Amino acid sequence: MSNQALRSAYAVIVIGAGLGVLTTGALLAKAGKQVLVVEKEQHPGGFIREFRHGPYIINPAIHSIMGCNPAGPLGQGVIDAVLEHLGVQDQCQFIRVDPFYRAQFPDFRMDVPLGRDAFLDAYLHHFPGDAEGLRSLVDLCSASFQEAMQFPAVPRWQDWLLMPFRSPKIFRNATSTLAAVLDRYLSDSRLKSVYAVLYPYLALPPSRLSFFLWSIMMASYIEQGAYYCQGGFQNMAAAFAEGVTKHGGELILEMPVKNIRVAGGKVQGIELQNGQEVDAPAVISNIDVRTTFQDLIEADQVPTSYLRKINDLEPSASVLGLFLATDLDVQALGIPKVTLLSSWDLEDAYTAALHGNPKSAAVHVPTVIDDTLAPPGEHLVIIQSFIPAESARLSPSASAAYAESLLDLAEQVLPDLREHITFMVGASEEEQQKYPLQRLGPIYGWANSVGQAGPRRLPYKTPVSGLYLAGHWTQPGSGVWTVVLSGVNAARYAIGKDMSQAIWPLDL
Repeated sequence: MSNQALRSAYAVIVIGAGLGVLTTGALLAKAGKQVLVVEKEQHPGGFIREFRHGPYIINPAIHSIMGCNPAGPLGQGVIDAVLEHLGVQDQCQFIRVDPFYRAQFPDFRMDVPLGRDAFLDAYLHHFPGDAEGLRSLVDLCSASFQEAMQFPAVPRWQDWLLMPFRSPKIFRNATSTLAAVLDRYLSDSRLKSVYAVLYPYLALPPSRLSFFLWSIMMASYIEQGAYYCQGGFQNMAAAFAEGVTKHGGELILEMPVKNIRVAGGKVQGIELQNGQEVDAPAVISNIDVRTTFQDLIEADQVPTSYLRKINDLEPSASVLGLFLATDLDVQALGIPKVTLLSSWDLEDAYTAALHGNPKSAAVHVPTVIDDTLAPPGEHLVIIQSFIPAESARLSPSASAAYAESLLDLAEQVLPDLREHITFMVGASEEEQQKYPLQRLGPIYGWANSVGQAGPRRLPYKTPVSGLYLAGHWTQPGSGVWTVVLSGVNAARYAIGKDMSQAIWPLDL
């Protein structure tokens, strides 16, 4: 790897080294294309990059993923299939996370296992009165997943016309929120809250969250499994980066792209920050789509209608959190890797967090399943909640109050945590703030609302000829396996594959 392109021209240039375009770059390289991947950061991976602080390895944004299974009720996982295709499966190992998470409310607690039968048994032990509705809901999610994977990557008009017959579950619920579907299937209000407590993984409350995206996520987790990358998710990013270079592609790190060169509405290549110009008939961007079109391309080369559309889309929430280590005996406390804490009113809890008063939080303790992430006798703890996507930096007093609220919530899981903190990210740089908050976001690109889900997200192909998108700013949505799928489809475009074929299985 270098910080300068070795050639003056390539078949495809990829901007950013998030997982979406690492997938694209690796697949194109394996297909024989001359590929250049350009990344401004020191390491590849985008949101799956890890932070190292001495002996501590912290994954700030990614905590569990799906799609890593070699087989299962819904078939081979997307990530496993791509890693196998690239010949880099041995570069990273995945640990199954079971129980997947703990749902914790003021007077209720339940560990949620993987597998359809175990999942249903856990819920019906507490909520037997809604057995029929819950089973139907789980079946609906599974059927929606299978329909989605058979839907065309880029539908034609006849695909939309036949959708009620070929994809009836998706057709019926395409414009439904999670809350609307829960009202249709479940009667117990507490069950609705317990079932939907995983909403932070899509960063919208049930009243606004696309049921389509929720169903895909839940089916994959329940029936394919939840996984953590041993040693941290940087190992997964490294495997995909190895997929690029192993097959002859190039990866440049620590080199921003100064601009995307466009003439007559057609991509010509890029200019790097060091002044080097590199030609290519195709460019695929994984970075913030607003940066791509508003900062890297001359305004007169982009249709105003497209710029207006980008400005009208809603970005997802960001997250604020504390990254720390503790010497508490977490194993003795019986803490799972993930605990989702909330008041019973999920809508109120989400809104309160956005206004600086978190009543809900996700508490992640990855060392429960991977003790290589911290020194012996210590555990990592990541505590996170939401903040508006584009909000200004909190004042010192508001930031301190937010942090204290997060710790109050975490101490419902880890008693006396404050007295057992051995390390805190940011403490040395901001000594005036006792508990420095770390911000990430917009965590999922565009918000996962009904109007921005699946085919309603920005398409892979842009109005600038030769310029394509990959990652969570484009279809089909957010999440690790989903951006890998977007990278697969972006590669199909660049190769010239028939995009009216089914999204899956892999066809390159």
